[in-house]
Amino acid sequence: MAARYSRNLKIQKTHFFVGLVISLLFTLIVAFQGFNFWIWQADMVSRLLSFAGVPHRLFIWGNLANGPTFEMLINSQPISITVVVGIVIVLASLIFVLNIYRRIPSPVKTIALVASLVTILTLLWQTVISPIPSYTLHWVTLDWSCSGVISLCLITLIYAPFLFTIRGPLWAKVFWLFTTIGFSLVWNLLRLSFVTATLYYFGGPAFLIFHYLTVVFIDFVYIIAFYSLALAHLSKVEVGGVMNLNV
Repeated sequence: MAARYSRNLKIQKTHFFVGLVISLLFTLIVAFQGFNFWIWQADMVSRLLSFAGVPHRLFIWGNLANGPTFEMLINSQPISITVVVGIVIVLASLIFVLNIYRRIPSPVKTIALVASLVTILTLLWQTVISPIPSYTLHWVTLDWSCSGVISLCLITLIYAPFLFTIRGPLWAKVFWLFTTIGFSLVWNLLRLSFVTATLYYFGGPAFLIFHYLTVVFIDFVYIIAFYSLALAHLSKVEVGGVMNLNV
């Protein structure tokens, strides 16, 4: 029994090196083809924005220092203090209620608290500390920080040591790695299109909240979700193999 348990815990070194090679190759491809990836991504986002009825202009500057940029006509006005005070009161009341009721699940409470605090701080920053004046033009640039290439590389760096080392078939690990990468590519296109459309239809504050809070949280959730699915799949395959051996 102890021998079988130790075999189940044995690190798959060969699989780990395969995952490490895939991770390094993927990182090198992103590093050397990053700008071409941004151009493809910008073209796809531009089509989605046109479909959503968002008037814009796409500029391709031709170098990594300045990624593809979307220019949009926006009639943005500063948020009034009355609106900010009203939102702060509502969110502060929500925080107070969350602290009183203990039956609310902790994950829900934590997410709501973080979202409320970040929203309050963002509104206070834009109205009190560093007010944003009215403007009619706004630019959204695809670069390393917002194009999703960091999350793509992060997926491979997470999967190599924490999935490929686990006992299970190599094909399943490779399948879930590229499934997660494929979902991330699609999600980043939808994310950029959504936050850019949010900027056009709802203004800067909504753009900042969605771009720097909501989508970052969704990035974390989907990576954990796909990693959990991969672990569950490997566990089922391993249990099935053990049952076949016992038979």
